[in-house]
Order: sequence, then C-alpha cells, then structure tokens
Amino acid sequence: MRSLAHLSRALAAASLLLPSLLWAAKPDPEVLNAIRDQGFNHSQVMQTLQHLTDRIGPRLTNSPQMREANRWTMEQLKAWGLANAHLEPFEFGRGWSYDRASIDLLSPRRTSLMGIPLAWTPGTAGPVQAEVVYLDAVTEAELQKYHGKLAGKVVMLNEPTDTEEPHREISKRYSAAELAEMKNFDLKAPASEAPPAEDAVAQRRKAYRFNEARAAFLKAEKVSGALFRSSWDGGLIRVMGQNHRVGKTFPVPALMLSVEYYNLLARMLDSGETPRIAFDVAARFHDEDVNANNTLAEIPGSGAKPEVVMLGAHLDSWHGATGGVDNAAGVAITMEAIRILKAVNLQPRRTIRLGLWTGEEQGLLGSAACVERHFATRPKPADPAERQLSRWLWSSPGWPITRLPEHELLSVYFNVDNGSGRIRGIATQGNAAARASFADWFGQVADLSEGIISNNAKGSTDHVSFDLVGLPGFQFIQDPLDYGTRLHHTHVDSFDHALPEDMKQAAVVLATLAYNAAIADTRLPRKPMPAEPSAEEQAQARQQADKRQRIKDRKALGELSTPPR
Repeated sequence: MRSLAHLSRALAAASLLLPSLLWAAKPDPEVLNAIRDQGFNHSQVMQTLQHLTDRIGPRLTNSPQMREANRWTMEQLKAWGLANAHLEPFEFGRGWSYDRASIDLLSPRRTSLMGIPLAWTPGTAGPVQAEVVYLDAVTEAELQKYHGKLAGKVVMLNEPTDTEEPHREISKRYSAAELAEMKNFDLKAPASEAPPAEDAVAQRRKAYRFNEARAAFLKAEKVSGALFRSSWDGGLIRVMGQNHRVGKTFPVPALMLSVEYYNLLARMLDSGETPRIAFDVAARFHDEDVNANNTLAEIPGSGAKPEVVMLGAHLDSWHGATGGVDNAAGVAITMEAIRILKAVNLQPRRTIRLGLWTGEEQGLLGSAACVERHFATRPKPADPAERQLSRWLWSSPGWPITRLPEHELLSVYFNVDNGSGRIRGIATQGNAAARASFADWFGQVADLSEGIISNNAKGSTDHVSFDLVGLPGFQFIQDPLDYGTRLHHTHVDSFDHALPEDMKQAAVVLATLAYNAAIADTRLPRKPMPAEPSAEEQAQARQQADKRQRIKDRKALGELSTPPR
C-alpha cells in the first residue's frame, strides 16, 4: 500500500510539473520549419507594404492618411486572428495634410522648380506671385535690419550650399570586416541611449528660440512665403515639418526646394537679379481631434498575467513620398512576423504583442506614450513653459522613474526602423547579459543572418523609449542599402526601394527571435535601472561640456587651425 501511495504522489507531482515541461525553453524544430514555410512560401510582407504605401500613401501623424493607416492595420490584424486589436490614443496636437503644390520661376527666365511644402505650414488662397529675397539673419537683432522691407516677398531662410563631387556609393551592404568590427565594444561611447549633453540642449534651445522669433517676425512683416533648402543634393528633397502644436504652427506658406534650384535662386540674387516666382499650395489643418493613436494587437500568452514579448515599428512617415523604407518596411516586417506566428498556431507562454507607433518622427511620441501608460512614468518639468517644449529641449529627462505594475511583465521589445535591408544582427544597448540568449536564437537562423551581436547603443528610434525606463529594448543591425544616401525623409522614399528577399528574411528572423523569447524559461536579463546623476557626476558633465565648447570656440577663432604648408 505504501508503495502505491508513494507512486500516486509521484504521479501527482509529475502532473503538476507537466505544464512547465511543455513550456521548456528548447524550441520545437517543427515550429521553426513552419515559420520558414510561412515566411518564404506564403509571405504577405510585400502586399502589406504596398497597401501602406501605394494605397494609403504618406502617413503624417494626425493626418487623415495616418488615421486610415491606424484603422487598416487594426482591421488587418483582426483578420489574421490577432486578439485585442485596438487603438490607444495619446494627445498630440493638430493634424495637417496637403493635396498639391507647385512652384515656378517667372523671371529672369521661366522654368518649373522642385519644391514640397513643409508640414504644418499653411496653404495659399490660390496662386501667389512674389519677388524672392534672402534673409541673412541668425540672431533676433539681425532680423531688425529687415524691418519694413519684406512685405509681399518670399524669403529664403537657409544659406546656399556648395555641392561636392559625389563620393558616396548609392547602395551598400555591410562587409564581413564591418560586421566583425561591430562586435567590439566602444569604450568611449555610452552603451545606452543617454540624454543629450547640457551644451547640446542649450544649443537646441537657442536655435528653437530664434526660429520662434523669426517665425513671428515673418508674420509681422507680412511676407508671402518662405523657402528652405534640402539638406541633400542630387535633386533629392528631404522635407520634414514645422511645429505641430495647436497655435504654434508656422505662420506663412513654406516650401523645401532641392539644393540645385535653391542655389539657382541664390546665384541670381548674387548677380544682382531679382527672381520672381509663382507658387500655389493647397494645405489643410485638422483640429477636429488632437489625439493621435497607436495600433496594438497580440497573441495571448498562458496564465492570468503572462509576461510580454513586444515587436514594434513606427507607422507614421513624412509626407514628401509614401514612407516606403521609413518606415512602412518596418511595419510590414513586424506585422508579417506576428502573422507568421499566428499562422503556425503558436500558443506561447508569454503574450506576443505588436505596437505600431505614431509620432516617432516628432520625437518618439507614440512609443513614449505607450511606455508611460503601461510601464513607467517620469515627472515632467515643473516650469510650464519648459513643458511646452519638445522632450529633447527639457533640462532633465525627469527623476525619479516610477515603475508601473506591467514593468515587471515585459521580457523584451524588438524594434524595426532602419530601412528594408536584411537583418545582420542586433545591438544590445549595453545589455551584455542578453548576448547568450541572442547567440542561441540567431544560431537557429545562421544560414539567413550572421547574427552579429553588438553591445553598443544603436540609433534613436522607438526602442529608446523602453531603454530609458530600464526595459530591454533593442534595434536590429540591418543592411543600410540606400536608406542613408537617397531615401531617408526624401521625396523618393517609396515602395520601389524595398527588396522582397530582404523583407522576407527580416520577417522570418524576427519571428524566430520572438518565438524563442516567448517560450524561454525566464525573461531576458535587464540592465540596472537608470539613476539620477549625482551632484559630482553632473559637475563633471558640465566641465566636459565647457571643455567641448571652448574647443569649438577656439576652432572658430582659428587657434587650432593647421598652419599653411
């Protein structure tokens, strides 16, 4: 009898252990095969990308197209069987969109110019003809010399630039040597995304104050419009926006011109000629709803309060093109990854949640709103005037960090926002303890990706919102292709530049990593929580900032210039 009772107790104990055995960290080879089959033989990644770009178009935060993108992505995720597909609102400000724009040179000769309106600038009430002048002012005092001279004019607000001999290759994949170098830890750089240095904040505030004063001056002087110069030449127009906040929009119609046409107008002015242009902009503000939305959906995990694995990408784009690689590609890859995991009927230990963010282009606003709502909060500046500034102009990121209950539940956040290139590895943001897990998971896709693991920080995109409150947030290492040479924020960032093979590879690699994270025995290790710098550390930072500024000042005075040969 005793032996039977002992056996009964042993079987009962084994039955209690059975769920944990079913959730063993070792991946199921058949699931790995199914992920590949779905990702390579039944892919929908390019269909998703094409709908976002060709059908919906540019997705400026709080524009009608952005609202359509939120609605469509939510409905598509529901159609794939994802649970809890919904929109989460956060306060953003007024929306803006434009329907058309044209700009033509009338004299001293006639031709069409290339220009795109800046976001959140007003349209014209029909075609406008005006003389072009150059506003040579970088301080508020220098603006005053133009008092009474600008009414009815179009003002050029950037310096012309000298074009250089082309020396950059258009499209690039990382070489073996470059990937190997990424494995080395950079001891001089912060391992995590640190708040900007005090001198950088001061410079940004100075520029912000001048831009505000200049905008008010242009309005008071009753100018007809403003022209800005693209930051890239070769006919590429990199166009972004002006302040989106209600009541703080740019006061006059403004267009971004290609370098070549901007320089043409500048040379005419230098030659003593007076260019005259005609321009017409049909633009609208949308104040009916100042809330923007994130799209979220998930594959539920087991248990009452499962931990969470998150995938994410920003759904918003600038308006010059259709935001193909920045960042419809990242959205399509993350949507495809979670579609794959749902299609293989995965029933994970942890919830796998997708977040599609808005407001990334205006300062990681959507992902920051999600973090503040679910995971952790930081106090905003006490000064009401400072609170109205963008986050990168605040004097402090806000201390202390207050963790919310869901903070303990997040295992990992994976972000995709470096174009459409294939995944070659991942940056750990200084979380060296995560290396072992990543090495194991990338080993399962070793024929698809080199699996380079860099302990350095990578770029400022939505994973930073998680990293700044002590959560494991990561951005992948992707082949740059032509992202940084002709696509980033330009008027040619379209569906055409995303390579299907790279998109499929990225989705399969991401789905594989998410699967492993969702079944792992433990959540991914974390770095120590960020802490407020001590008075001594702040003093050292100020000293370093002063030193950097003195070097800049000396260079400006020529004290560090190289003697003539």
